[in-house]
Amino acid sequence: MGISRSIGHFRDSAASRIALALAVSVLAVACGSGGGSSNGGGTTSANIAEAQSLVTKAEAPISDWKPAGGSFDATKAKGKSIWYISLSLSIPFEQFVLQGIQQGAALVGAKGVGFDGNFSPATASRGVSEAIQAKAGLIFIDGFQPQTMVPAIAQAQAAGIPVLTANTQDPGPPLPGYPPGVTGIATHPFSDPGKIEADFVVADSKGKANVLFLSTTDVPVITTAVKDGFTNELSRLCPACKVTIEDVPSSQWSALTPRTATLIATHPDVNYMVPDFDGMVIYMVPGVTSANAQNKVKIVSFNASPSVMQNLANHYVVAGDTGGPNLVQGWAFADEALRILAGGQPVNDLNIPTRLFDANNIGSVDLTKQESEWYGVGDYVSKFKAQWGVS
Repeated sequence: MGISRSIGHFRDSAASRIALALAVSVLAVACGSGGGSSNGGGTTSANIAEAQSLVTKAEAPISDWKPAGGSFDATKAKGKSIWYISLSLSIPFEQFVLQGIQQGAALVGAKGVGFDGNFSPATASRGVSEAIQAKAGLIFIDGFQPQTMVPAIAQAQAAGIPVLTANTQDPGPPLPGYPPGVTGIATHPFSDPGKIEADFVVADSKGKANVLFLSTTDVPVITTAVKDGFTNELSRLCPACKVTIEDVPSSQWSALTPRTATLIATHPDVNYMVPDFDGMVIYMVPGVTSANAQNKVKIVSFNASPSVMQNLANHYVVAGDTGGPNLVQGWAFADEALRILAGGQPVNDLNIPTRLFDANNIGSVDLTKQESEWYGVGDYVSKFKAQWGVS
Protein backbone atom coordinates (compact mmCIF):
# COMPACT_ATOMS: atom_id res chain seq x y z
CA MET A 1 0.00 0.00 0.00
CA GLY A 2 1.13 -0.05 -0.20
CA ILE A 3 -1.91 1.62 -0.32
CA SER A 4 2.32 1.34 -1.70
CA ARG A 5 2.81 0.46 -0.76
CA SER A 6 1.32 0.30 2.88
CA ILE A 7 -2.28 1.48 0.70
CA GLY A 8 0.50 0.94 0.75
CA HIS A 9 2.58 1.78 0.40
CA PHE A 10 -0.87 6.26 0.54
CA ARG A 11 0.48 9.37 -1.07
CA ASP A 12 0.26 13.07 -0.37
CA SER A 13 -3.32 13.46 -1.64
CA ALA A 14 -4.84 10.70 0.51
CA ALA A 15 -5.36 12.70 3.70
CA SER A 16 -7.85 15.17 2.31
CA ARG A 17 -10.02 12.43 0.83
CA ILE A 18 -10.73 10.28 3.87
CA ALA A 19 -13.71 11.32 5.96
CA LEU A 20 -13.21 8.93 8.84
CA ALA A 21 -12.27 10.39 12.21
CA LEU A 22 -11.20 8.67 15.39
CA ALA A 23 -10.56 9.97 18.87
CA VAL A 24 -6.91 10.87 19.34
CA SER A 25 -5.06 8.79 21.87
CA VAL A 26 -1.53 8.21 22.90
CA LEU A 27 -0.62 4.60 23.55
CA ALA A 28 2.64 3.22 24.76
CA VAL A 29 3.90 -0.13 23.57
CA ALA A 30 3.53 -2.92 26.16
CA CYS A 31 1.99 -0.86 29.01
CA GLY A 32 -0.72 1.03 27.13
CA SER A 33 -0.08 4.39 28.83
CA GLY A 34 0.75 7.73 27.24
CA GLY A 35 4.27 7.92 28.58
CA GLY A 36 6.00 5.50 26.26
CA SER A 37 7.92 2.43 27.29
CA SER A 38 11.04 0.39 26.87
CA ASN A 39 11.47 -3.26 27.65
CA GLY A 40 14.34 -2.78 30.01
CA GLY A 41 17.74 -4.34 29.69
CA GLY A 42 20.52 -3.14 27.45
CA THR A 43 21.16 -2.93 23.76
CA THR A 44 24.40 -4.70 22.93
CA SER A 45 27.00 -3.88 20.32
CA ALA A 46 25.98 -7.14 18.62
CA ASN A 47 22.40 -5.86 18.35
CA ILE A 48 23.59 -2.64 16.74
CA ALA A 49 25.90 -4.52 14.38
CA GLU A 50 23.01 -6.76 13.31
CA ALA A 51 20.81 -3.73 12.71
CA GLN A 52 23.51 -2.12 10.58
CA SER A 53 23.93 -5.31 8.57
CA LEU A 54 20.21 -5.43 7.90
CA VAL A 55 20.22 -1.75 6.89
CA THR A 56 23.07 -2.30 4.45
CA LYS A 57 21.14 -5.16 2.87
CA ALA A 58 17.95 -3.07 2.62
CA GLU A 59 19.82 -0.18 0.97
CA ALA A 60 21.05 -2.31 -1.94
CA PRO A 61 19.40 -2.27 -5.38
CA ILE A 62 17.12 -5.26 -5.91
CA SER A 63 18.96 -6.39 -9.03
CA ASP A 64 18.14 -10.10 -8.64
CA TRP A 65 14.38 -9.53 -8.55
CA LYS A 66 12.10 -11.77 -10.59
CA PRO A 67 8.33 -12.34 -10.75
CA ALA A 68 6.83 -14.98 -8.50
CA GLY A 69 4.90 -18.06 -9.51
CA GLY A 70 6.67 -19.53 -12.52
CA SER A 71 5.76 -19.65 -16.19
CA PHE A 72 2.27 -20.08 -17.66
CA ASP A 73 0.40 -19.29 -20.88
CA ALA A 74 -1.10 -15.88 -20.18
CA THR A 75 -2.58 -15.64 -23.69
CA LYS A 76 -5.42 -17.86 -22.46
CA ALA A 77 -6.79 -14.70 -20.78
CA LYS A 78 -7.15 -12.89 -24.12
CA GLY A 79 -10.41 -10.96 -24.39
CA LYS A 80 -11.11 -11.02 -20.65
CA SER A 81 -11.29 -8.02 -18.33
CA ILE A 82 -9.64 -7.44 -14.96
CA TRP A 83 -11.43 -4.96 -12.70
CA TYR A 84 -9.49 -3.10 -10.00
CA ILE A 85 -11.85 -1.68 -7.38
CA SER A 86 -9.48 0.82 -5.79
CA LEU A 87 -9.60 2.23 -2.28
CA SER A 88 -9.18 5.61 -3.99
CA LEU A 89 -7.81 6.47 -7.40
CA SER A 90 -6.87 9.90 -6.00
CA ILE A 91 -3.80 8.23 -4.49
CA PRO A 92 -0.76 8.15 -6.81
CA PHE A 93 0.20 4.68 -5.54
CA GLU A 94 -3.21 3.40 -6.64
CA GLN A 95 -2.85 5.06 -10.02
CA PHE A 96 0.49 3.33 -10.59
CA VAL A 97 -0.91 -0.07 -9.60
CA LEU A 98 -3.86 0.32 -11.96
CA GLN A 99 -1.52 1.46 -14.72
CA GLY A 100 0.62 -1.64 -14.24
CA ILE A 101 -2.45 -3.91 -14.36
CA GLN A 102 -3.62 -2.24 -17.55
CA GLN A 103 -0.21 -2.44 -19.21
CA GLY A 104 0.28 -6.09 -18.32
CA ALA A 105 -3.24 -7.09 -19.36
CA ALA A 106 -2.97 -5.29 -22.70
CA LEU A 107 0.18 -7.23 -23.50
CA VAL A 108 -1.86 -10.44 -23.81
CA GLY A 109 -5.03 -8.94 -25.27
CA ALA A 110 -6.87 -8.58 -21.96
CA LYS A 111 -8.20 -5.35 -20.45
CA GLY A 112 -7.65 -3.63 -17.10
CA VAL A 113 -10.55 -1.53 -15.77
CA GLY A 114 -10.31 0.82 -12.79
CA PHE A 115 -13.11 1.81 -10.42
CA ASP A 116 -12.72 4.44 -7.69
CA GLY A 117 -14.05 3.11 -4.39
CA ASN A 118 -13.61 6.58 -2.86
CA PHE A 119 -12.79 5.11 0.58
CA SER A 120 -16.36 3.75 0.85
CA PRO A 121 -17.28 0.04 1.02
CA ALA A 122 -20.73 0.95 -0.33
CA THR A 123 -19.19 2.68 -3.34
CA ALA A 124 -16.77 -0.20 -3.85
CA SER A 125 -19.70 -2.65 -3.69
CA ARG A 126 -21.36 -0.68 -6.48
CA GLY A 127 -18.15 -1.12 -8.47
CA VAL A 128 -18.38 -4.89 -7.97
CA SER A 129 -21.94 -4.77 -9.28
CA GLU A 130 -20.80 -2.87 -12.37
CA ALA A 131 -18.02 -5.39 -12.91
CA ILE A 132 -20.53 -8.25 -12.72
CA GLN A 133 -22.81 -6.51 -15.20
CA ALA A 134 -19.83 -6.01 -17.53
CA LYS A 135 -19.07 -9.75 -17.27
CA ALA A 136 -15.63 -9.17 -15.74
CA GLY A 137 -13.18 -12.05 -15.81
CA LEU A 138 -11.74 -11.24 -12.37
CA ILE A 139 -12.19 -8.56 -9.71
CA PHE A 140 -9.62 -7.08 -7.35
CA ILE A 141 -11.02 -5.38 -4.23
CA ASP A 142 -8.25 -3.14 -2.96
CA GLY A 143 -7.83 -1.80 0.55
CA PHE A 144 -11.28 -2.72 1.89
CA GLN A 145 -11.55 -5.49 4.44
CA PRO A 146 -13.53 -8.20 2.61
CA GLN A 147 -15.74 -8.62 5.68
CA THR A 148 -17.20 -5.17 4.90
CA MET A 149 -18.25 -6.29 1.40
CA VAL A 150 -19.70 -9.77 1.97
CA PRO A 151 -22.88 -9.32 -0.15
CA ALA A 152 -20.94 -7.92 -3.12
CA ILE A 153 -18.39 -10.74 -2.96
CA ALA A 154 -21.19 -13.30 -2.73
CA GLN A 155 -22.79 -11.79 -5.86
CA ALA A 156 -19.50 -12.10 -7.74
CA GLN A 157 -19.12 -15.68 -6.56
CA ALA A 158 -22.65 -16.49 -7.74
CA ALA A 159 -21.73 -15.03 -11.13
CA GLY A 160 -18.66 -17.27 -11.30
CA ILE A 161 -16.22 -14.35 -11.10
CA PRO A 162 -13.11 -14.86 -8.93
CA VAL A 163 -12.44 -12.09 -6.41
CA LEU A 164 -9.00 -11.24 -5.07
CA THR A 165 -8.50 -9.02 -2.06
CA ALA A 166 -5.64 -6.57 -2.55
CA ASN A 167 -3.47 -4.81 0.03
CA THR A 168 -5.38 -6.02 3.07
CA GLN A 169 -2.72 -8.22 4.70
CA ASP A 170 0.85 -9.42 4.50
CA PRO A 171 1.66 -12.15 1.92
CA GLY A 172 0.27 -15.57 2.72
CA PRO A 173 -3.02 -17.42 2.39
CA PRO A 174 -6.24 -15.41 2.85
CA LEU A 175 -6.73 -14.63 6.52
CA PRO A 176 -9.31 -16.57 8.54
CA GLY A 177 -12.71 -14.96 8.42
CA TYR A 178 -12.57 -13.85 4.80
CA PRO A 179 -15.79 -14.58 2.88
CA PRO A 180 -15.75 -17.83 0.88
CA GLY A 181 -15.85 -15.89 -2.40
CA VAL A 182 -12.30 -14.62 -1.91
CA THR A 183 -10.15 -16.67 -4.30
CA GLY A 184 -6.77 -15.27 -3.28
CA ILE A 185 -4.77 -12.20 -2.32
CA ALA A 186 -2.44 -9.69 -3.90
CA THR A 187 -0.41 -7.48 -1.62
CA HIS A 188 2.76 -5.68 -0.63
CA PRO A 189 4.51 -7.15 2.45
CA PHE A 190 3.61 -4.31 4.82
CA SER A 191 5.55 -5.73 7.78
CA ASP A 192 8.78 -5.32 5.83
CA PRO A 193 8.85 -1.49 5.76
CA GLY A 194 8.17 -1.33 9.50
CA LYS A 195 10.90 -3.84 10.25
CA ILE A 196 13.44 -2.10 8.02
CA GLU A 197 12.60 1.29 9.55
CA ALA A 198 13.28 -0.14 13.01
CA ASP A 199 16.61 -1.56 11.83
CA PHE A 200 17.54 1.88 10.52
CA VAL A 201 16.56 3.65 13.75
CA VAL A 202 18.57 1.22 15.89
CA ALA A 203 21.66 1.47 13.68
CA ASP A 204 21.44 5.23 13.15
CA SER A 205 20.90 6.01 16.84
CA LYS A 206 23.46 3.45 18.02
CA GLY A 207 20.75 2.00 20.22
CA LYS A 208 19.71 5.32 21.76
CA ALA A 209 16.38 6.01 20.06
CA ASN A 210 13.39 7.72 21.62
CA VAL A 211 10.68 7.27 19.02
CA LEU A 212 7.25 8.74 18.37
CA PHE A 213 5.41 6.36 16.02
CA LEU A 214 2.45 8.04 14.32
CA SER A 215 -0.14 5.43 13.38
CA THR A 216 -3.15 6.01 11.11
CA THR A 217 -5.44 3.54 12.80
CA ASP A 218 -8.45 4.28 10.60
CA VAL A 219 -6.62 2.31 7.88
CA PRO A 220 -5.87 -0.76 10.04
CA VAL A 221 -5.42 -3.23 7.18
CA ILE A 222 -2.02 -1.66 6.50
CA THR A 223 -1.06 0.30 9.57
CA THR A 224 -1.29 -2.63 11.98
CA ALA A 225 1.22 -4.61 9.93
CA VAL A 226 3.60 -1.64 9.56
CA LYS A 227 3.35 -0.73 13.26
CA ASP A 228 3.77 -4.30 14.49
CA GLY A 229 6.71 -4.84 12.16
CA PHE A 230 8.38 -1.73 13.59
CA THR A 231 7.66 -2.26 17.29
CA ASN A 232 8.52 -5.98 17.28
CA GLU A 233 11.85 -5.40 15.55
CA LEU A 234 12.70 -2.42 17.78
CA SER A 235 11.92 -4.51 20.86
CA ARG A 236 14.07 -7.38 19.56
CA LEU A 237 17.15 -5.33 18.69
CA CYS A 238 16.90 -2.41 21.07
CA PRO A 239 15.26 -3.19 24.42
CA ALA A 240 16.72 0.08 25.72
CA CYS A 241 14.95 2.13 23.05
CA LYS A 242 11.70 3.88 23.83
CA VAL A 243 8.66 4.11 21.55
CA THR A 244 5.37 5.93 22.06
CA ILE A 245 2.48 5.43 19.64
CA GLU A 246 0.36 8.42 18.69
CA ASP A 247 -2.90 7.92 16.80
CA VAL A 248 -3.27 10.27 13.82
CA PRO A 249 -6.42 9.49 11.81
CA SER A 250 -6.01 10.26 8.13
CA SER A 251 -8.59 13.05 8.37
CA GLN A 252 -6.15 14.82 10.73
CA TRP A 253 -3.04 14.62 8.56
CA SER A 254 -3.41 18.20 7.34
CA ALA A 255 -3.18 19.40 10.95
CA LEU A 256 0.14 17.66 11.51
CA THR A 257 2.25 20.81 11.15
CA PRO A 258 1.20 22.39 14.46
CA ARG A 259 0.66 19.01 16.05
CA THR A 260 4.20 17.89 15.23
CA ALA A 261 5.58 20.99 16.95
CA THR A 262 3.35 20.30 19.95
CA LEU A 263 4.43 16.67 20.13
CA ILE A 264 8.09 17.66 20.11
CA ALA A 265 7.44 20.13 22.94
CA THR A 266 5.52 17.47 24.88
CA HIS A 267 8.22 14.86 24.30
CA PRO A 268 11.46 16.88 24.54
CA ASP A 269 13.64 13.76 24.45
CA VAL A 270 12.25 12.43 21.16
CA ASN A 271 14.87 12.07 18.44
CA TYR A 272 12.94 10.03 15.81
CA MET A 273 9.43 10.41 14.45
CA VAL A 274 8.09 7.49 12.39
CA PRO A 275 4.77 8.13 10.61
CA ASP A 276 3.49 4.97 9.00
CA PHE A 277 2.82 6.74 5.65
CA ASP A 278 5.09 9.36 4.16
CA GLY A 279 2.06 11.29 2.94
CA MET A 280 2.11 12.58 6.53
CA VAL A 281 5.69 13.78 6.23
CA ILE A 282 4.93 16.77 4.01
CA TYR A 283 2.95 18.23 6.92
CA MET A 284 5.43 17.15 9.59
CA VAL A 285 8.63 18.67 8.19
CA PRO A 286 7.38 22.27 8.63
CA GLY A 287 6.33 21.33 12.17
CA VAL A 288 9.83 20.10 12.98
CA THR A 289 11.20 23.35 11.58
CA SER A 290 8.81 25.52 13.58
CA ALA A 291 9.88 23.66 16.72
CA ASN A 292 13.51 24.43 15.79
CA ALA A 293 14.19 20.70 16.05
CA GLN A 294 15.58 20.10 12.55
CA ASN A 295 18.99 19.24 13.98
CA LYS A 296 17.57 16.95 16.66
CA VAL A 297 14.57 15.07 15.24
CA LYS A 298 14.80 12.71 12.27
CA ILE A 299 11.81 11.39 10.31
CA VAL A 300 11.70 7.85 8.91
CA SER A 301 8.68 6.59 6.96
CA PHE A 302 7.17 4.38 4.23
CA ASN A 303 6.10 4.84 0.59
CA ALA A 304 9.01 6.69 -1.07
CA SER A 305 6.78 9.49 -2.36
CA PRO A 306 8.66 11.84 -4.73
CA SER A 307 8.31 14.98 -2.58
CA VAL A 308 9.53 13.17 0.54
CA MET A 309 12.38 11.59 -1.39
CA GLN A 310 13.40 15.12 -2.38
CA ASN A 311 13.57 16.08 1.31
CA LEU A 312 15.77 13.06 1.84
CA ALA A 313 18.00 14.08 -1.07
CA ASN A 314 18.29 17.55 0.48
CA HIS A 315 19.31 15.93 3.81
CA TYR A 316 16.67 17.90 5.64
CA VAL A 317 14.79 16.23 8.54
CA VAL A 318 13.90 13.09 6.51
CA ALA A 319 16.60 10.52 7.25
CA GLY A 320 15.08 7.38 5.75
CA ASP A 321 12.18 6.28 3.56
CA THR A 322 11.16 2.77 2.54
CA GLY A 323 9.13 1.88 -0.52
CA GLY A 324 8.33 -0.61 -3.24
CA PRO A 325 8.15 -0.19 -7.03
CA ASN A 326 4.49 0.62 -7.46
CA LEU A 327 4.25 0.12 -11.22
CA VAL A 328 5.97 -3.25 -10.86
CA GLN A 329 3.42 -4.13 -8.19
CA GLY A 330 0.68 -3.43 -10.73
CA TRP A 331 2.34 -5.81 -13.20
CA ALA A 332 2.56 -8.43 -10.43
CA PHE A 333 -1.17 -7.97 -9.80
CA ALA A 334 -1.75 -8.48 -13.53
CA ASP A 335 0.33 -11.66 -13.32
CA GLU A 336 -1.85 -12.95 -10.48
CA ALA A 337 -5.05 -12.18 -12.39
CA LEU A 338 -3.86 -13.61 -15.70
CA ARG A 339 -2.63 -16.75 -13.95
CA ILE A 340 -6.09 -17.40 -12.51
CA LEU A 341 -7.86 -16.50 -15.76
CA ALA A 342 -5.58 -18.98 -17.55
CA GLY A 343 -6.73 -21.74 -15.22
CA GLY A 344 -3.92 -21.62 -12.68
CA GLN A 345 -3.84 -21.23 -8.91
CA PRO A 346 -3.22 -17.91 -7.11
CA VAL A 347 0.24 -17.16 -5.70
CA ASN A 348 0.23 -16.14 -2.04
CA ASP A 349 3.44 -14.10 -2.22
CA LEU A 350 3.99 -11.94 -5.29
CA ASN A 351 7.55 -11.07 -4.26
CA ILE A 352 6.97 -7.29 -4.11
CA PRO A 353 10.33 -5.91 -2.93
CA THR A 354 11.03 -3.19 -0.37
CA ARG A 355 14.08 -0.92 -0.49
CA LEU A 356 15.41 1.52 2.08
CA PHE A 357 16.53 4.95 0.90
CA ASP A 358 18.81 6.98 3.14
CA ALA A 359 21.90 9.18 3.00
CA ASN A 360 24.03 6.26 1.85
CA ASN A 361 22.18 5.63 -1.42
CA ILE A 362 19.94 8.61 -2.22
CA GLY A 363 22.73 10.21 -4.24
CA SER A 364 22.63 7.30 -6.68
CA VAL A 365 18.87 7.58 -7.26
CA ASP A 366 17.66 9.66 -10.21
CA LEU A 367 14.44 11.16 -8.86
CA THR A 368 13.50 12.43 -12.32
CA LYS A 369 12.96 8.86 -13.54
CA GLN A 370 9.78 6.78 -13.15
CA GLU A 371 9.61 5.62 -9.54
CA SER A 372 9.95 1.90 -10.31
CA GLU A 373 13.44 2.60 -11.69
CA TRP A 374 14.63 3.68 -8.24
CA TYR A 375 14.71 0.09 -7.03
CA GLY A 376 17.11 -1.52 -9.46
CA VAL A 377 14.74 -4.30 -10.53
CA GLY A 378 15.86 -3.97 -14.15
CA ASP A 379 13.76 -4.74 -17.21
CA TYR A 380 10.74 -6.12 -15.38
CA VAL A 381 8.57 -6.00 -18.53
CA SER A 382 10.82 -8.53 -20.27
CA LYS A 383 10.77 -10.69 -17.14
CA PHE A 384 6.98 -10.81 -17.17
CA LYS A 385 6.90 -11.43 -20.93
CA ALA A 386 9.16 -14.44 -20.47
CA GLN A 387 6.97 -15.72 -17.65
CA TRP A 388 3.81 -15.32 -19.72
CA GLY A 389 5.19 -16.81 -22.95
CA VAL A 390 4.75 -13.68 -25.05
CA SER A 391 7.22 -11.71 -27.13
